[in-house]
Amino acid sequence: MPKKTEEQPLGRQALKTRRTRESLINATVSLIQEGGFAAASSSRIAERAGMTWGAAQHHFGSKEDILKAILDLSYDSFVATMAAPGLEKGSLEQRVGGFVDRMWSHYQSHWYRVSLEILLATREEANHAALAWEVRQGKTHLKVVRTIFRESRLSEAKLQEVLTFTHCCLSGLSIEGIFETKVKHIERHLLRIKQAMLGMLKNG
Repeated sequence: MPKKTEEQPLGRQALKTRRTRESLINATVSLIQEGGFAAASSSRIAERAGMTWGAAQHHFGSKEDILKAILDLSYDSFVATMAAPGLEKGSLEQRVGGFVDRMWSHYQSHWYRVSLEILLATREEANHAALAWEVRQGKTHLKVVRTIFRESRLSEAKLQEVLTFTHCCLSGLSIEGIFETKVKHIERHLLRIKQAMLGMLKNG
């Protein structure tokens, strides 16, 4: 059996490049969090990251490439959140509760909220970033649900309906959190979502 190859440490230049890319991504995220999508102009991103826009383009060809990197990181964050152990154990009700709680933790993250702002702001562009992102995220959601609720006999279309409902409810609560200092009765709302999802899984 071949030995597992250990990950080699990055060289000095590669490490510097990675840190610069992270700095540009973090600058973009913080600007969007502070002032919305319009606040993250190319010049302000570069200024926040402590470089010229010309230098920034050496690492990301365009602002759109930075935005795509943020969407990719949001997707990776979701995958990591849902892949953590524990969701496949317990009764159906326990698994539904864990699933919704895990999804909610992602929907409250800065990755998701910033991604939502990016998708809304770029929705009318010809190469709308949401198209590929939604397809990929949708497939991952469906795969996760099929694995966790393995006893479900619902069709793919019905499972997608369950997912869409849950996604819309949690997205709405996440957006409410942007406008309100604190969303009232959040635990009650989450309980209602869990109860509705449980009923849909049981009854179609």
